[in-house]
Amino acid sequence: MIGKLIRWLIVFPILGLLLYVGYPFLLRAMGRYLITEDRLQKAEAVAVLAGDGGVARTLEAVRLYQDGYAPRIILTHQLLPKGYEALARLGITVPEERDIQWMVLKAMRIPVGVVLQVSKRADSTASEMVYLTRFLEEHRIRSVILVTNRSHSARARKILARASGGRIAIISRPTRYDTFDSEGWWRSRADAKEVLLEYGKLLNYLVQSVSAGLTGWFRGRSSPAVPVEATF
Repeated sequence: MIGKLIRWLIVFPILGLLLYVGYPFLLRAMGRYLITEDRLQKAEAVAVLAGDGGVARTLEAVRLYQDGYAPRIILTHQLLPKGYEALARLGITVPEERDIQWMVLKAMRIPVGVVLQVSKRADSTASEMVYLTRFLEEHRIRSVILVTNRSHSARARKILARASGGRIAIISRPTRYDTFDSEGWWRSRADAKEVLLEYGKLLNYLVQSVSAGLTGWFRGRSSPAVPVEATF
């Protein structure tokens, strides 16, 4: 009995020490996993994903264009936030994200002819990547620098790679103007919220991927002559 007590008195402090030392490493690993930043190289276009209000990602695209990494900038489109329709009915004009992007581009003297716009509005990253893939294929663009926020970059790259079926070379480039801290995100309420939301969305993406794969497998078994389109 005394021997067991002594062993637990030794084990508990060691476990506590391991947790104290190890938890920052695990938390940092969680933050780092969300970020994918590829080696920067030239591409046919820079694709700016919607959803950040129109500033940080657009500024990154401007820098990449000015530095000669791509000759074109592509803007994706998102659904209007709730309340915009009511403003329109009241005769109130408020700039949406794309309007703000154009303000930034014009202020930075980006030629209008350089900018291409995806017309369809996306309601999720998955639909956004489907519309972007179709747009790239229509314009015969085979390589793209994908610009988004740091914590969104890994998931965005995965979804675009899946949507494009590997037909498009993707260079992930999180915007340098994003302040997300992967090394200490748990100390910031905003960063912690970002991590939790992103992992929830990652889990949803993985579940949908597995579900789509199983659906495709079963359909393939029952009717192998009919190709199966991936579900997003």
